[in-house]
Amino acid sequence: MTRGVVRYLFRALFMLMITSLCFPAIAGASGNRGNKLFLTSSISNNLPYVGQEILLTYTLYFNDVAPKITNETPLSLREVWTKETLPERYIKSIPTSFQGKPFRSAIVKQFKLVPLQSGKIAVSGYSILFTLPQEPTAEGEKELSDTRVRITAPDVILSAQAIPEPVPEGFSGAVGTFQLDLLPNKQILKAGEPLSLKLELTGTGSLHTLKLPDLRLPASFRQNPPEITTTLKTNSVPASGSITATIISWPQSEGNYQIPVVSTVIFNPDTKQFKTLFTKSLNITVTPALQGTIKSKVSPLIATEQKNNLPPQLIATAIALLLLISGTALFLIKKHTSPTKSQPEGTVVRQTDLSTSAVNLKQLLFASLKKAGIKNPGGLTRMELKTALQDIGISDDIQSELTVMLDTLDKILYSPIRDKEAKAPELIVEKVNALSKALKAAGNPRT
Repeated sequence: MTRGVVRYLFRALFMLMITSLCFPAIAGASGNRGNKLFLTSSISNNLPYVGQEILLTYTLYFNDVAPKITNETPLSLREVWTKETLPERYIKSIPTSFQGKPFRSAIVKQFKLVPLQSGKIAVSGYSILFTLPQEPTAEGEKELSDTRVRITAPDVILSAQAIPEPVPEGFSGAVGTFQLDLLPNKQILKAGEPLSLKLELTGTGSLHTLKLPDLRLPASFRQNPPEITTTLKTNSVPASGSITATIISWPQSEGNYQIPVVSTVIFNPDTKQFKTLFTKSLNITVTPALQGTIKSKVSPLIATEQKNNLPPQLIATAIALLLLISGTALFLIKKHTSPTKSQPEGTVVRQTDLSTSAVNLKQLLFASLKKAGIKNPGGLTRMELKTALQDIGISDDIQSELTVMLDTLDKILYSPIRDKEAKAPELIVEKVNALSKALKAAGNPRT
C-alpha cells in the first residue's frame, strides 16, 4: 500500500471523527432519505448543592418525518435521587435550528434530580429505540419495511457542592425557601377526645427528600404515628408545595398543656445561608370527660357495638349485677376445679375464657410479639413497633390490624367510664386470637 493511499485513508478517518463530534449521538441516515436523529442532554444547574433539586432534559432533533419511539433504556444513576416529571401523552415538536441547520425538536424526557452526596456524579445510559417509516422511491414500488434505530444521549456530569460547614444541628435536608407551621383542629377539648395536629412545611425546594422534624407531646397524650402527605404543584422545578405530618392524639388527663415549639433548619442555595424556622407554641386545654357518656367512634371495632339509650343509673346497676354474677361464677369454678398451671407466654385466649378483659388481651398480644422475636414490645412507641415488625417480616396488613387493636384496647383501658377489668366484646376477643395466631405463624420465634 502506497503512502498516498495511507495518507488518504487517514485523512478520511480524521474527517469522519470531526463530523461525529458536530452532532452528539448521531444515529445516522434512514434508508436513502438522509434523515439525522440525535439527542441532547441539558441540566438546569450543573453546580447544585447536595439536596438541591435540578431538572434534566433530553431533547430529540430530527429532519423530515417524526420517528416513533418504541423502547427506551432507563438512566444509570448512583448517589442521585430521581423522579420523572409528568410525561406528556403526545410529544410536541417545534421548528428550530442546530449549528445553523434546520431541524425539528421535541422534549422526550425530563427528570427531577437531587444529588445525595458531593463530588462528580455522572448521569448516563439513557437511550431510545426509534422506528423510521420508509416510503417507496418510485411510483408503483412496494412499501418498504420500517427501519429501527437506537440513539444514546450524551452523558451529563454534575459537580455537586457540599453544604457549607459548619452544618447547624437540626438540619435534615431542607434546601430551598420554606415556612413551618403547627395547626391544631381545636385547642379546647374533653379528656379522651381526639386532637388533630398538622405540622406543615410549605415552600419551594427539596420537598421530595427532606425530613420533617419530630413533634413532642405531653406524656399523657397518647398518639398515633404521623401520617405524611405531600402536595405539589404540577411539574414545578424545583418542587413547590407542602409536606404535612398529621398526628392524631388523645389527651387522657384534664389540665392546661403547652405543645412545645417545633424547629427545623433550612439552607437557602441562593443566599448560601442557613435559617432556623420555628412554629408558634400551642396551649391546649383539656376538660374532664362527661360522666355516663360513651364517646362515638372510639375505634373501628368499638364503633360496631350497639348504641344504648338507657339512663346512666340503670346502666350502673346492670354493670354492678353483671360483675357480681361473674365474680360468683368465677369463685365457684375455682372452688370445684383443681389448680392448673399458668398459661405459657403467647397462649391464645379462647372465647370461653373468663379472663378476656382489655388488660389480659393486651398482655396476650405483647406475649405473642415477644414470641415472634420483639423484645419489650410494651416499651416501644408505635413507630418503633412498626419498625420492629418490619424487621421480623410481619406483613403490612397484620401491622395495620395490630395497631388498630392496640389503640382499641388502650381506649378501653384509658376511658374514664369503662371498667378495664370487664370482659371485652366478643369481636375484640376474636380479633386478638386471630392476631396472636398470625404473629405466631409469620414471626421469627426466638431460639
